[in-house]
Amino acid sequence: MAKILIVVLALVAVAAAQQRKIGSAGLSLLKQSEGFVPNFYKDQIGLQTIGYGHACQWQGCAGINPPITEAQGTQILMKDLVQFEDCVNTAAPGLTQNQYDACVDFAFNMGCGAFQGSDILRNIKAKNYQAAANSFAEYNVAGGQVIEGLTVRRQNEKNLFLKK
Repeated sequence: MAKILIVVLALVAVAAAQQRKIGSAGLSLLKQSEGFVPNFYKDQIGLQTIGYGHACQWQGCAGINPPITEAQGTQILMKDLVQFEDCVNTAAPGLTQNQYDACVDFAFNMGCGAFQGSDILRNIKAKNYQAAANSFAEYNVAGGQVIEGLTVRRQNEKNLFLKK
């Protein structure tokens, strides 16, 4: 029985170690899209935010003492990204690094639930990658309004998704 438990724990450890992480292109896109703000501010939907899009309502802000440095902002971002990396790893295994990075950026911006219910994921699961790339453009609205910044971000995500 102990041998079986050791094997199972080893397999779990290997699986956890193989979880993909965002790459440099995805991190660069995310940082560019979010921008860095060293002090607390209200985002487009009124949430208290800091750094690279760290929303206090969802991620907590205890222990964050502004102004923060860009290095601190990157540390906070990397912690925040784990749940979105896990979301994409679970929902869409087998993507290229660039496809994965584009999806993590989308999930970070829109939420894991939005990614899981998106036409992007539906098309990925159907192995229709061009349709998945085209689907990014559908998600450029906030509060019933087309947002120019989201339109640009979705185009950048599409471009990264399609990059070889």
